[in-house]
Amino acid sequence: MKNLKGTFVVLALGLGLAAATVSAGTGSGPEAFEKLKSLVGHWETDKTNMDKATLDVELTSGGTAILEKFHMVEDGKPVEMTTLYYLDDDQIKLTHYCMAGNQPTMKGTYAPETKTLTFALVSISNLKNADAGHMHHATYTFLDNDHFKTTWTFRKDQKDAFTEDVTYVRVK
Repeated sequence: MKNLKGTFVVLALGLGLAAATVSAGTGSGPEAFEKLKSLVGHWETDKTNMDKATLDVELTSGGTAILEKFHMVEDGKPVEMTTLYYLDDDQIKLTHYCMAGNQPTMKGTYAPETKTLTFALVSISNLKNADAGHMHHATYTFLDNDHFKTTWTFRKDQKDAFTEDVTYVRVK
């Protein structure tokens, strides 16, 4: 009986370690980074979206980071924002340099079955207070080689205030 109990404890510990190893996994970061690299190029909003905006995506830093530059004109004034995507070990992350004057950093999870990359806030620089507006979530859906959709969620007063859904078309 003693040996059976000892075997059970060893088996339980082994299964616990195996489960921890599986849950830690290799992460979806490298696969997500490759999907983002496929977006390198010049993009415009499709006809059903907001006012015309452009998005330029390029590799930078020896191919270790992806730089996204958003441009549009709103009320006659240029609006520009930059987002940098990178791998932190096996985790995909972004830092968004927002026109709100803060810089949220988010970590992402890629779901290949839905071709969706979902980012959630992990930290933020230059947030004036807990109620100040900032981007809090972002979702990228890879539709095909020439189309992708983004949904960015803006949070203010500690609750979601609005989302920006935009579909982009690759400019050839």
